[in-house]
Amino acid sequence: MTTRRYLRFTALMILGSALPVLAHHSVTAEFDPNKRITLKGTVTKVDWQNPHIFFHIDVKDASGKITSWELQSLPPAFFRGSGLTRQKILADTEEVTVTAYPAKDGTAAYGYLLTLSYPDGRSFNLSREGVTAPPAK
Repeated sequence: MTTRRYLRFTALMILGSALPVLAHHSVTAEFDPNKRITLKGTVTKVDWQNPHIFFHIDVKDASGKITSWELQSLPPAFFRGSGLTRQKILADTEEVTVTAYPAKDGTAAYGYLLTLSYPDGRSFNLSREGVTAPPAK
């Protein structure tokens, strides 16, 4: 391989490896941190996958109409060792109370999950506020 080709190849590899970094966004890019909403409902589904966990919560309004909310959270690695798992969340069918940031663009029933609380007082922080990342391996 000539020096010129090698340099071109190296430059492409460096640019290609930077694309995932460019694709990541902050919470404030998509959600409004100046507004907090509180919802009460039942967790119906949890997508426990990278790059983010998604919680699906059915919320009933005063008239009885159910709205299914999709709430984004941190990646699963942030909960390693906490005891909080997808199975535990889905096994508990009690009504939960959540706080979340709503979507900035006004997308209905979509937000960023901050806290998940149960009637017995158990509460989980599901945002970066007060959560530290696990140590690098």
